[in-house]
Amino acid sequence: MSFLTKIKFGNITNLSDARFAAAAGIEYMGFCFDPLNANYIPPIKAKEIIDWTTGSNIVAEFGNQTLDEIKDISELLNVDVIEISNSILPDELKQLNKAIIKKMDIGIQSTFEIKKELDAYKNEVDVFQFYTSVDAKNIDTENIIQLCKEYKIIWGLPVQPSNIIQTINTFKPYAINISGGMEEKAGIKDFDELNDLLELIRVDD
Repeated sequence: MSFLTKIKFGNITNLSDARFAAAAGIEYMGFCFDPLNANYIPPIKAKEIIDWTTGSNIVAEFGNQTLDEIKDISELLNVDVIEISNSILPDELKQLNKAIIKKMDIGIQSTFEIKKELDAYKNEVDVFQFYTSVDAKNIDTENIIQLCKEYKIIWGLPVQPSNIIQTINTFKPYAINISGGMEEKAGIKDFDELNDLLELIRVDD
C-alpha cells in the first residue's frame, strides 16, 4: 500500500496498533520511552511487540533523558531510529550511531530561531519533526512551507480527515505523524477513523 507521503505512527502502546501499522505499510513505528509521557511504554513490553512485527522502521521516542539512557534503551531494542526532543548537542548525537529524528516546537520559536536550530543540527539529524504546544494558527505558514522544501520534515501538528489532504498539498512534508492510543480492551480496538484517514491519502499501486 502506498500513500501521498510517508507516515510515522507514533506513541504505540499495544500490539493492535503495531500490527495495524505493519499491515498498512507504514514507514515508521514509534514507541515512547519518556516516563513522563502518558503514552510511555516499558522497554520490555515494547520489545515483545516489536518482536511480533516486521516491515516498519522502529523509532525509539525519548523525552528529557540522558544520552546514556537513550543509548542503553536503543541498543537493548536494536531500534532503527532515535527520536529526541531535548537539547542534546549535535556532536553528542554522533555517539548514538543511529538515524535521528529531532522534534521541534515551532509554535514557541520565531522563524529565525527555527532556521538557526535546523542549521545547527542538519549534519547530524536525518529528519526533523515539527509540532506545536500552542495554537497551530500562530505558525508562519509561508516560512514553514519553505522550510519543508529545504529539510526533511515530519508533520507532527494535528491532522484530521477534514484537513489532511490540504496539509500535504500545502506543506509537502517528508512524512506525517499520527498517534496510537489505548485499546478498548486487550486485543480489541476500533480503527475506523484511522482507516478513513489513510484511505484519503492512499495511492493505488
